[in-house]
Amino acid sequence: LALLTLLTDTATVTRLRRLFASYGLPEQIVTDNATTFTSDEFQTFVKQNGILHTTSAPGHPATNGLAERYVQTFKTGMKKLANTTMNIDDRLSLFLLQYRTTPNCTTGQSPADLFLNRHVRTRLDFLKPCTKETVHKKQYQQKDRHDRSAADRSFCMDDAVYLRSTVGGDPKWIPGSVVRQTGPVSYEDRERDSNTVHRCHGDRLRARATAEPDPVLTDPRPEPVALRRSTRVTKPPKRFMQ
Repeated sequence: LALLTLLTDTATVTRLRRLFASYGLPEQIVTDNATTFTSDEFQTFVKQNGILHTTSAPGHPATNGLAERYVQTFKTGMKKLANTTMNIDDRLSLFLLQYRTTPNCTTGQSPADLFLNRHVRTRLDFLKPCTKETVHKKQYQQKDRHDRSAADRSFCMDDAVYLRSTVGGDPKWIPGSVVRQTGPVSYEDRERDSNTVHRCHGDRLRARATAEPDPVLTDPRPEPVALRRSTRVTKPPKRFMQ
């Protein structure tokens, strides 16, 4: 649907060219017998594009009943918007949005859903929040809270790191280097002394300065606390005298 200031065959063909550029060439066009559609220029245009042009029977508009019914719906909708302060372009856009997103009584779906094969979002969707958008919002909030206190776990190839190892009992931090990245937060790392390659998560790696000595670090353990007994002197309870 478009506004034409001049209803001529040239203006009609120009508008159809823009329409076909967006949605492709149709197989058939049904029109009335107006001179705009029976002119030589229009007939040449449809023939060159392989479009079957069918005209309704003269004096019998019901032949093209679907288009005539849409014209009535359009006139009724525009009359209801006549008292608003919007200009003609805004009123036309509002009518088209409401018409194209309203479910049809025959198909049970809106014209926009059938044409685009997806749901077209309107202000009515505010009354029924989308589950997918709600989940994405919650996931983003969780990630944002996590990233505020999370340490950086990204490493590059040949970065000097400490590898957390639990072989032999107590956890130890062994010096090594990054071989390559195998996933978003996983890496292949090589021990410096044994040249053994491990696949580690980023949580099991710590950045290491190459200029620092490389002792094998152990996790700090709290010193055992010596137990002591109370020094209070205990006294036997006094019995009631008989």
